[in-house]
Formats: sequence, structure tokens, C-alpha cells
Amino acid sequence: MVEFETFGPLLLSAGFMLCLFVLFGRESALCRAITASLCIFLVLRYLFWHATLGMPDGQSPIQQAWAWIFFFFESMSNLSSIFVYFFMSRTKDRSSSADAAQNSLLLGAPVDVFIATYNEPASVLERTIVGALAIDHPDLRVFVLDDGARPFVHELASELGANYISRVKGKHAKAGNINNALSIALSKGRRPAFILLLDADFVPHRDILWRTLGLFGDHDVGIVQTPQHFFNNDPIQANLLISSAWPDEQRFFFDTLMPSLDAWGVSFCCGTSAVLRVSALLATGGMATETVTEDMLTSLKMEEHGYRTIYLNEPLSAGLAPEDLQAYVTQRCRWCLGSIQQIYTKWSFAGSARLRFLTRLAAFDTVLYCLFTFPYRILILISPMIYWWTETAVIASSASGIIYWLAPSVACGIAFLSFYSGNRILPVLTDVSQLLSSFPIMRTVFAGLIKPFGRPFKVTPKGLPTAGILVRWEYLLPFLLIVLGTLSGILANLSGYSALRTGGGFEANVFWSVYNIAVLLLATLVCIELPQSRTDERFATNEAAFIKGDDGETSFCRLVDLSLGGAQIEGSPPPWARGNGKGILVLDQGALEVPFRFVALNDSQTSQPRFTVCFEAEKWVRRSLIRKLFCGNSRQSVKDVDAGRVIFALFRRVLR
Repeated sequence: MVEFETFGPLLLSAGFMLCLFVLFGRESALCRAITASLCIFLVLRYLFWHATLGMPDGQSPIQQAWAWIFFFFESMSNLSSIFVYFFMSRTKDRSSSADAAQNSLLLGAPVDVFIATYNEPASVLERTIVGALAIDHPDLRVFVLDDGARPFVHELASELGANYISRVKGKHAKAGNINNALSIALSKGRRPAFILLLDADFVPHRDILWRTLGLFGDHDVGIVQTPQHFFNNDPIQANLLISSAWPDEQRFFFDTLMPSLDAWGVSFCCGTSAVLRVSALLATGGMATETVTEDMLTSLKMEEHGYRTIYLNEPLSAGLAPEDLQAYVTQRCRWCLGSIQQIYTKWSFAGSARLRFLTRLAAFDTVLYCLFTFPYRILILISPMIYWWTETAVIASSASGIIYWLAPSVACGIAFLSFYSGNRILPVLTDVSQLLSSFPIMRTVFAGLIKPFGRPFKVTPKGLPTAGILVRWEYLLPFLLIVLGTLSGILANLSGYSALRTGGGFEANVFWSVYNIAVLLLATLVCIELPQSRTDERFATNEAAFIKGDDGETSFCRLVDLSLGGAQIEGSPPPWARGNGKGILVLDQGALEVPFRFVALNDSQTSQPRFTVCFEAEKWVRRSLIRKLFCGNSRQSVKDVDAGRVIFALFRRVLR
């Protein structure tokens, strides 16, 4: 029986934190600093207890070594969490500075847009080039940087009016591609003062330069980074069917963590949707080529030359999130490899480069995260299974001890991160996002430590739709085996004759195992990739429009969603539209007319009838749609996360 006093530290710490949240709110700098400090104290409190009173004794040397290995990885992972709490104790919003700089002379400075492309299809590139050419700026050149000299890319760039630069089998992947283009752009006509970097799948908004260029008024600003937003679902959203309730996996990083890093002066370039001062880039010798994460390293090299990277947290572009699990894992493995490679350069946290202490601390945290968080995630999964089958414990505690020592740290940590991220941190789902790539990242990190350089640069594949259900057995099988091993271990020890029933820790390991099984089952569902039924992503809207028939008859309508390929319209279709009828959808009060073909009546899924149309538009109409959908504020996002809606969506997916 758990005594009421056992809940004392949990109730006291959580109650104190919640009172501060209610009294001061999310905008209070003092509240943020105090609650972050409380989280750090509770983590240290738990680790001290685990190292002293919470370590098991009486086990064999091998069992005891396993317990200490677990504690070591737990401590290092918690140290990374401490750094997150420390950096999140402050935050910075530069939108007011961007507002104040709207009269800056820099808003008219010459800018070149660099679109780096390697293997993207024409449909992806077209959106980005059209969007770049639509940027509102008086002195703009757009360059398509083709790392492969593909004829169709040259034709597309010429047709749209963009400059084309190519190279074949060039060195240093994306960084080398950018440096090659920079040398050409500087020798071709007027010299740019700034460069806007775009990945081939990221479409800029029209006002991206109006919002960023004024921030270069301070001469030591070398880079203005903006967040990455996405107009499609990542694999977690898509395969768990939670896109309407849960945001993409990178929202916490870009919307919450990066503004906090900026407040401490340690934000960094993230590759795309960043504006760079050309003089600062030239001072560092161009984009960094020493690691596969050239963006982050470029920020560090600029710091050596007296330039800093700042962060403007405004949605000024949108791109493609990894469209399947393989792309998702490939991207994260490349990020971790770059962090490991950086250890071997002068810009590491202990290197000889002239970096500030806080910059070194942030770099050290990145290494900690890659080296220990993912192995620790695996240890958390297999430790209960090992306990059930070998009687090897990694922590000596009853349920009461866990509640007294660990629960305050976990509860307050979740409350702090959720409160300041807008509920973008939830148990289970957050664990799933880290677990999916844990095994591949562990292999990447291990290989990177042994041989950090000489590995091929792996580009995240984009624009590759899938048809049919695809089971990623290489990721699913380890999760399934751990589920079976854990569940069978519990069942084998349910008997009253089990030696584990009389020892301490039985109840704690039952709870631990059940939680692990829940996480693993959701992870296996993500590994079962559902088909992508639509080539073009649809954007939800409530826009008013008109439908015009061949006979000139016009009727008012309201759109439910809109894409480059079609639209879903509220209401019943006109009589002439049925039976594969054709008409014109009139948008923007007559400024845009899109020919369409009636497809289907969708009156079974909603209380109000709806019908779907497929566009049959020429190129110039399609490109007008691109400017309408991708160059403004249309984006897929979940602004307010409701835990109840997320749980309900997950429940529906499990039962599907």
C-alpha cells in the first residue's frame, strides 16, 4: 500500500509549478527561469538518489555492471535534459525587431536566391522556383543550383525565368554546390549583398525578405534563420492518422527550442529558409565543407569571424517533411553523423576554434544527445525484459520509491516542456518519435566514431509518393521482438511462485513494461506505412468561390480544401456537373479561373454534402495556383494541441 506521504514531493513540486503558471503565465521571464531551475533540481535529486540508495545490491558482478551501465547512460541523457531546461529558461521573439526595421535601407539590398537541387523531380522544383520568383523584392535574382546537370532542370529554369548553374560530380555535396554557385553569382552582373538559401522542396512566402533583411542592421549579424514549416504530413502523423490533432515532429525544435537558443546567442543555421550576409560568408571561405551538416558548422565558423546567427520565428516558407519512414530515418542519421564529425574538427565543443563558452556548451549538448539519448531509449525498452528473464534489476525500488524520487522529475519536466511548447510534448508520442530512429542512429554514431569521414552524403528523398501499404520490417521487427519478450516475461512471472514476486521492484517493473509496450505498439504502427492517395497536398480552407458552367450559369460555393490538382466543395453540385461534367472554378473574386472536371459526390462522410472536382489547368494556371497556395499563409499546422483529441485519434488508429 502506498502511503500518502509518498506523494508529498510530487504534489509539492507540481503544485508549486502549476501555481506559477497560473499566476504569471507563459510570458513571464521570471516564471520561466524559476520553473526551469526547479526541473534541473528535481533531475539532480533523482540521479543522486539512484546513485546512492536506488542502486540494486546483492547481484552478481555481471548483473551489477549492467545496472551501472544503465545508470551511466541515464545520467548522460539526463544531463542533456538539464541543458535543455537551462537553455529554455529564456526565450526571444524578434518579430518586434522585424516590425521596427520595415523602413531599413537594407530592404532594397540586392539578393540572390540559391535553390540547391540534387535528385528532386520537376513537380517539386517547379513549386520552389515559382515561389522564389514571386518573392516581393526590388532587386532579386533566382539561381537553380543543379548538382547533376539534368536537362529537364535546365529547361524548367529557363522556361520560368530563373538562372541555371550546374556541376557534375562536384565535391562536398550541398555545401560545394552552394560555394560553386556563389563564385559564379559574384562574377555575373551586380554583386549580391545577401543570399537566401532554399532547399529544392521549400517554397518561400512573398514577404520572406521584407521580414528578414532589416534584421541585418546590426553589422555582426551574419545569418538570419527562419523556421521550417511543412505542407505535408511526416510519417508519424500520416501512419498514426493524427495529422489533424498532432503537429509535425520538428515543431518543438523550431517553435520552442530555437527561440530559446537564440535568447542565449547560440542559434544556428538550419540549411534552408536562411538569409546569409555575403561578406560574412566570404570571410569564412564559403559554406563549411568539413562535415555533412554544413549549415550548423557555417554558423560556428562565422562566430570565429565576429558574426552571429539570429532566429526569426515566423512562418516564412513551407516545404516537404520526409514522406516515408526511410526518408525520416535517413535525415536524422545524417544530422547525427554531422554532430559526430564535428567532434573531430577545431569547432568541436573542446576544439581550438575561438568560440564562446555558451556555444561550446550547446555543441556539447548536441553531442550528448546523439551519443546517449538514443542508446538510453533502447536501454529503457530492454531493461524490464531483462529483469523478467534474468532477475537483473537496474534500479532497486518499490513503487513508493519511484513515486517519491522519480515521479516529481518526470511530472514537472513534462509540465514545463508542455506548457512552454503549447502541449507539443506528450508522453508516449514524444518517446515514439525518438524511438523510431534509435537503432539506425546508434549504428551511425558507432560507425562515425570509428570512421567519421569518407562516407557518402545521403540526401533525404523527396516527392516520391507510395502506393499500397508498405511494412518496414527492418524497423518493425526489433520493436515486435521486444514486445513479445517483455509480455512473455510478465506472464511467466505472474505466478505467486515466481521469485520476482517476493523481491522489490515487481510493481514498478510491471508499470514500466506496460508503458514500454504501449510505446512499442505505436512505433510498430508507424512502421506500417499507409498509402498516399493524393499526389498534391490539400490545404484546408473556408474560401468563398464561384462555379461557372459552359452555358455561363454561375453559382456561389464554399471550398473545404484546395490543392494544385483539385478541390473539395461544400454543398451539392449543379445538375450540369454530374456525370463527368466540366466547368470553371472562379477564385479570388475572378482573378483566377481554373477549369475542372466533376469527380465524385461525397455525402456519406459528413452531415453536409460535398463534392470533389479535378483540375484540368494549363501550366500558367497551375503556377498561379502555386503562388496562391504556397507563397502565402496556407500551411498544414496544428496550432492548439489537445491531449484528448490526440488520444482519440490514436485510439481510432489502433482499432483500424
